[in-house]
Formats: sequence, C-alpha cells, structure tokens
Amino acid sequence: MRWLALLLLVACAPSPAALHRSVDRELARRLGGEVTIGDRTHVAELLAKPLDSDAAVRIAFANSARLEAALAELGIAGGAVASARSLGPLDVDVTYRRGDGEHELELTAVQDVLGLVASARRAGAHAELAAARARATAVALRLAARVEIAFHDLVAAQQELELRQTAFDAADAAATVRERMFAAGNTTVLAQARERAGREQARVDVARAEATVEVRREAVDALLGLTGAETRWTADAARLPDPPAAAPALDGLEAAAVAASAELTGARASADAAANQVADARLRTVLPRLGLGVSYDARGDAREVGPALRLGLPLLDWNSGERARAHAQARRAERELAAVAIELRAAARATRIAALAAYQEARHVKAVILPLRQQILDETLAHYNAMDADPFALVSARRELVEAGHQYVDALRRYANAMTRVHALERGVALDTSDDAL
Repeated sequence: MRWLALLLLVACAPSPAALHRSVDRELARRLGGEVTIGDRTHVAELLAKPLDSDAAVRIAFANSARLEAALAELGIAGGAVASARSLGPLDVDVTYRRGDGEHELELTAVQDVLGLVASARRAGAHAELAAARARATAVALRLAARVEIAFHDLVAAQQELELRQTAFDAADAAATVRERMFAAGNTTVLAQARERAGREQARVDVARAEATVEVRREAVDALLGLTGAETRWTADAARLPDPPAAAPALDGLEAAAVAASAELTGARASADAAANQVADARLRTVLPRLGLGVSYDARGDAREVGPALRLGLPLLDWNSGERARAHAQARRAERELAAVAIELRAAARATRIAALAAYQEARHVKAVILPLRQQILDETLAHYNAMDADPFALVSARRELVEAGHQYVDALRRYANAMTRVHALERGVALDTSDDAL
C-alpha cells in the first residue's frame, strides 16, 4: 500500500498555484522586489494615485491577459510531466470456458512499466516544464519593459504637446502682427500669407500632438489591461529626466545579457526536451511495450499463479513516424537555440550603440544647442527692445528655440527607452522594435 500511495502521488500534476509561485520567485529575483502575478488586490488603490512606471508594472502584472496565457502554458507542461510519470491503466485479460462439466478461468493482470524504464520521456517532460517556466518569465520581463517604454513615450508626447502649443502661440502672434501691418498698408499679401500658413501649420501640429498623447495613453491602457473608468488615471511624471553627467558603462552588456537571458535558458531547455524525445523514440522503436503482472489459472480444482510478461514486438511498425518527428523537433530546437544566441548578442550590441548615441545627443543638445538658441533669443529680444530688430525676427528665434526643445525631448525619449532595453537585457530579455509603443 505504501508503494501504491507513492505511485499515485508521483503521477499527480503540479498545482497551478505551485507553478505560478515558481515564476513569481524568479521574477522577484530578477526585478529585485516581490512579485505576484494576477493579484488585483491593490489595483484600485494604485489607480487612485498618479501612476509612475513601477506602479504601472504592478498593475500590468495583475491584469495582463497575455501574461495569464503564458502562465497557462505552465499547466500544460505540468500535465505532461504528470503523464510522463504515470504508469497508465492496468490491463486485465479474463478468459472463461465451460465444457464437459468443467470450468476454466484464466485471469492475467499486466501493468505497462515502460514508463518506469524510459527515463528519457520523464526527463524531456521536466525539461519542457523548465522551458515553459523560462518563457513565462520572459513574457513578464518583456511586459515590464514595454510598460516602461510606453510610459516614456507618453511623457515625451505630453512634453511635445506643450512645445507645439508654445510654437503655435508664437506663430499666432506673428500672424496677428502681420495682419495688423497689412491692414495699415505696411506689408505685402505674400508676407501675410506666409505668416498665416505658418500659424495654420502650427495649429495642425498641435492637433497631431494632442492625438499622439491620446494614442500613447491607449497603448499604456492596453499593456495595463485597463478598461472603462480605470482608464482615467493620471501620470506622475510630467518630464523625462535629464541625462546623467556621465555616460552609462555598457562595455559588459553583451556578456551580462547572455548570462542573464531567460530566453536562452528556455531555448536550452527546449533543446534538452527535444533530445530526450529522440532518445525515447529510439527506445520505443525496439521496445514499444513492456508489461509486468500476474497470471491466475483455475481449472477444475487446480489453481496456478505465476508472473506475466508482455512485450511489444515491432514487426510491422518500427515507429518511423515518431522518430522522424522527434529528430525534426530536435533540429528545430537546436537551430532555435543558435538563432536566439545570435540575435541576443546582436540586440545587446545594437542597444549599447543606441543608448550611447542618444545619451551623447541629449547631452550635446542640452549643453550646447539649447544655450545657443536661448542666447540668440535673448540677443534678438535686446535688439528688438532697442528697435534694431523687427518682431518677426523675435518670433523666428523663439521658433528655433522650440525646435531645439523638440530635438531634446526626442533624444531624452530615445535615451530612456534605450536604457529600459539595457535593463531588460540585464534582467533576461531582449526587446525588438515591435515592443515599442506607437
């Protein structure tokens, strides 16, 4: 009875809660804080306050349907582990004969024990479970990074809207002055049309910036799994932070990305699972079935009991289909592992280049271009006050300062997103361009 209870326990599938906890622990290790996927306890409380990216990530972990789908794969893999450990049904053959006043009963009970011998199937199922766990971890890490990028894009869009509104105000002022001059007969139709066109273009730019803010809010809503009244949240950050005084140290990024990669871990586990499937298919080619049991024979008053052995002989079926399938899956898993490694290294190098380039651009615009544009505006204002410059020169200088502001905000956005990609690589996932918000 003790052995029977042990076999029944071994054949049980891992519970969803246990499988989810393993991912929560791994995420906590990689993200540096407690993580509970699917816990909506604090969502309303978080939404009631201005959101920062950390709070947004917690909400996304609580709500994301795609993350829940990735976790469901753990249950599939856990069921495969239980199936690989189970012995299957007990086969019982019963034969009863009666004739000439005699009764004959033959009873044979055979249990297929090939699953106990075929360790490759169990090892493959455990490897596939490890791969599913790594994939779920990667999905969660990628979701966290995408939320951060979407937040950066939203804050940048809000800053861009402010700049576009400033540019419109300058264009409107210039057009108004030009219209007054035209009414007084002091300018031409061409000059008035140019200023009016500039104002209308600025109006279009403001409308486009307003739409961009709304689109990027919707991108955040989608990542956070928010609908209805939940979408009325406000963002905590009004500005992207200025770049640090020193450039980020990224020389070791490629090695760090390879060492931390959950995607590589999952690809290796998938390759291991596929290799074990090949080994299992080979075994079942020569030994499709192996059963052990007991045989009972009763003839009249005679009783006989003895062991029973059942073998499957591959006379007409050499398991060629399963062997071909297993070999193809193994080749696919090996090439997938190679592709993930190559793409990961390339992504790390590209991310390093993008981060450093955006950093240098942001620093240069902040330290050189913006001060020069501000100096030009100040000098133009001084000349205007001395009646040595017309108001249109002042408006032009203001426009150029606003355009430099656009360039700075865009550089800050690209730098913030590149650093999110850096942190994602260090935590275990690589992002591609499709992971950026619209």
